[in-house]
Amino acid sequence: MSCSLDLPLGPSCRDPSLEADLQARLDAGHRIIAVGDVHGHLATFRALLHRLQLGPEDRVVCLGDLIDRGPDSAGLVSLVRSDPRIICIKGNHEQMAIQSITAEGNVELWQPWLQRGGKSTWGSYIVRAQGDLWQAKSNFFDDAMWMDNLPTQIVLDDVRLVHAGYDPRMPLDAQGEKELLWIRKRWFQHDKPVDPARMVVFGHSTTTKVGRCAGEVAFSSFKLDDQRPAWVAMDVGAYNHVAPGIAALNIKTQRVIKQTTLRSERWFEHGNIVKSNTKNPRRWKQEGNRKEAFIAEHYGLAALRMVTRKEHVAELKAKRRLRMAGVVLEQEDVPYSALHRRSRNNIDTTLNSEVETLDWVHNGQRIRKGPGTEVDRSPPHLPGPTGFRVHHRTKMNVEAITSIDHTSSPWARPRRSQKS
Repeated sequence: MSCSLDLPLGPSCRDPSLEADLQARLDAGHRIIAVGDVHGHLATFRALLHRLQLGPEDRVVCLGDLIDRGPDSAGLVSLVRSDPRIICIKGNHEQMAIQSITAEGNVELWQPWLQRGGKSTWGSYIVRAQGDLWQAKSNFFDDAMWMDNLPTQIVLDDVRLVHAGYDPRMPLDAQGEKELLWIRKRWFQHDKPVDPARMVVFGHSTTTKVGRCAGEVAFSSFKLDDQRPAWVAMDVGAYNHVAPGIAALNIKTQRVIKQTTLRSERWFEHGNIVKSNTKNPRRWKQEGNRKEAFIAEHYGLAALRMVTRKEHVAELKAKRRLRMAGVVLEQEDVPYSALHRRSRNNIDTTLNSEVETLDWVHNGQRIRKGPGTEVDRSPPHLPGPTGFRVHHRTKMNVEAITSIDHTSSPWARPRRSQKS
């Protein structure tokens, strides 16, 4: 068993109304699509949904582990909760995140969860709340309560959808969260079907461990009575170094669609990656390589500071271009020099009166000196697309310049003879 943490693991949780609805849609010819572990890669998941071209009656079932390690777990949970076509079951990372909610209803981040990918999730909530800690805790508490009510498995007439798998030594109805959310080798190394009538679709264990080809959906070598594979492994690894991506499976036709992880979300390819001629599927676990997205740095504050800085720089560039084009901005865009003088001299005047003093009367016309005007020059130097400043050399060594023999240069033109 892979779970070595002290977790209050409970029994299995199923939603009969949800299972009846999915079975009815499947019988009516609509698509039921299972998606492997997403792990906070929101942009890649959106690209996958675009390729699936879902109809209003189609349904997508995420096999758990929506959060952790990726760059935007909070945004991914928000998308799943807002789209009625997307259903999710509980994974082991959701189970760890729930432990951050105390019995009194407070948010106290559980350290074992933070050490296993939770820093990026909490950082995404901080960034989404624009640094407001109270709002971030409120949003996380609401999402954690939603995660706690997710089913641990979905059982239909011909298929079982579960996060980790089943323990072949136990009856299927007697298995709880310890088996359904955490089991690994004891499940996929078993060589017989655990349910002769149903195909098991699961995630949790990447296909670099389960299948023969890393980055591809793995099918069991042994079959059911109807010649379908006994199980299908869907976690192709959204952050592996071989072929990262997210896979989707039509449980009726067994057609697979894989969306490669977008370049903007390949955080695992940055950092001190050990160079090698061969691709190692476990390379991301090597010392010095990234285990989480950059948003995990300082719990999202580093990413928030970078975003704020980029926005500020973009705003300054836009204002500069407007000033060069001669566009006069609003009154809050008084030149910095004027505001600095007002604060330094402690002049108690309004912003409007300050702007009026910057007007210039020229040939009977009142011209407003916009931002960037050099008010110390006479006449004032107005900004514009043709405005420029001439730099004069204050001290020039005339003797050094005249002593240079320009005629010795091969590119020098012959001088004209001076008239006496």
